[in-house]
Amino acid sequence: MSRSAMQPFAMVSLLLLSLFLAFKPTLSASTPSRQCRCRPNDRCWPSEQDWNAFNRSINGNLIHLRPVGAACHGTEYDAAECADAQANTMNSYWRAAEPGALQTTNWESTGEGATDCDINTPRNTPCRQGRIPLYAVLAETTEEIQTAVRFAKRRNLRVVIKNTGHGGLGVSAAPDSLQINTGRFKRIETVDDFVPDKGKESVGRVVTIGAGVQIHELTDAGVRDGFTSIMGICDTIGIAGGYIQGGGLGLLASAFGMASDNAVEYNVVTADGDLVVANAFQNKDLFWALRGGGGGTFGIAVNTTVRALPDLKGVVLRIDAIGSRETIFEIAKYIVRAFPAIKRGDESGKTSGYVLASTQANSSFIQSETVIPNVDALPPSQRAEITKLTNALNAAGFSQSYTANITAYPHLSAFFNAVQPVPPYGRIEGSVLFSEKFYHTTSGAARITDTVLNQTYGPGDTIEFFMTGGGQLADNRALDTALSPRWRDVGLYVSARRAVPASSAAKRFGADSPMTDIRAVERPGLGSYANVADWDEPEWPEAFWDRNYGRLQRVKRAWDRDGLFVVTLGVGSEEWDQEQMCRVR
Repeated sequence: MSRSAMQPFAMVSLLLLSLFLAFKPTLSASTPSRQCRCRPNDRCWPSEQDWNAFNRSINGNLIHLRPVGAACHGTEYDAAECADAQANTMNSYWRAAEPGALQTTNWESTGEGATDCDINTPRNTPCRQGRIPLYAVLAETTEEIQTAVRFAKRRNLRVVIKNTGHGGLGVSAAPDSLQINTGRFKRIETVDDFVPDKGKESVGRVVTIGAGVQIHELTDAGVRDGFTSIMGICDTIGIAGGYIQGGGLGLLASAFGMASDNAVEYNVVTADGDLVVANAFQNKDLFWALRGGGGGTFGIAVNTTVRALPDLKGVVLRIDAIGSRETIFEIAKYIVRAFPAIKRGDESGKTSGYVLASTQANSSFIQSETVIPNVDALPPSQRAEITKLTNALNAAGFSQSYTANITAYPHLSAFFNAVQPVPPYGRIEGSVLFSEKFYHTTSGAARITDTVLNQTYGPGDTIEFFMTGGGQLADNRALDTALSPRWRDVGLYVSARRAVPASSAAKRFGADSPMTDIRAVERPGLGSYANVADWDEPEWPEAFWDRNYGRLQRVKRAWDRDGLFVVTLGVGSEEWDQEQMCRVR
């Protein structure tokens, strides 16, 4: 970790506080009501003695945080540290390990203008704290998390939770906050016949995942122990936190359902600092909410137990393409429109795939993978449809622009273990869900692709078509979870991500948002994916959770009556201001 991002508490208490206050607008020195969180210029803010005592109570694991760019500026300048930050700022593993960094750089700063601490600006440019928390607890035990939660609640502090910092909308950071960092919770333990606490019967093979485990660590264990799980396509995502609690979409969703469908037990630190077990036999309301109700909202899940899915054999179709933006978009249309017929060739309905199109200043590119589980070779009907696709691409003049490869895997764990990280960058994103019924018609697929790819995109923007649905995702309709019931009808998920320059703190699409037109393609629509949220999502409670939102509000009030755990566009956030500092209702 960089020295600028992480400083031992006792070394820099007065120095960093003075740096922080030097660039902070003057606040009232009065003690706020419980309607607002306590901030550094308030009388209720913990004294240096309070922080020292708290640090001792958590075994010295409290640190001051500064933005990772602080080493490049002012009196904090350190040539070696600055060079390290500049060299690694686009390294997802590095950012995951830095408590003072997020994977989406624009969310490290306040406002919508320039960044607060840019590593590339002149040395004499001030480095402001921005949205980076003032303190972090690098917790090593559950007891330290419990102590931190109780301290934050007693002192009325803003709390954020961070593992890798992938959370959309910058939910792992907030001004004047205390970060509880779960990155050291690396438990991965498989049990062949797991009986949930207070249950009587085994639910089969499971894997228990600590709050700090990343996808690449879980896939390594899967190769070693012979299992797979529902996971995303970026290997530095923390799988046990917001990913699974927000639903958790993956390439095996058609085979096994969402990640949240496969959760069987949580060990949770509540807003009162208690450690509880939530499963189908106790604390059932909390268990329900944690299965799709959104991360960072109902407690800190220090351990999550999920089904260890069988390590199936399978076949993967990989298509890569490079060319002009126009060429790439046309190839994307062919693939996305061909997928419904390819999927229909799979009698089990378990085939899933994605197309990722990235626009660049010079050559743009496509990465696409289609996964057909539980087969040794392509079924004849699917092979015929894939041949139709490649013939159509060739006839359209794209034979020199793409490659298509079919690989058989004896164990799909080897395929998932090859997932790569997505480089961190500033981005604004949004998503739309489309029904399988609409997408699997010729006119529906054409309308979706034409609309999505006819928007304004700039260099570095990405468009993702995640083609999953039906199969077990639909068959899990009877499961009682917080996941929006509309997910059971999904056939296609589309996301648009706008790249934001390193010097920008922009957080909204603005007037040229692609999302407005994309949402209008299917009416009534199915909503959006809470884990890939547009800050300006209209009617977001319904878009993310449909009819489950009222019940989620009730669970939130039962387990966190004071709103200690609140994130942007999360359950209960409508009661708070933009940074969840003061109640507005």
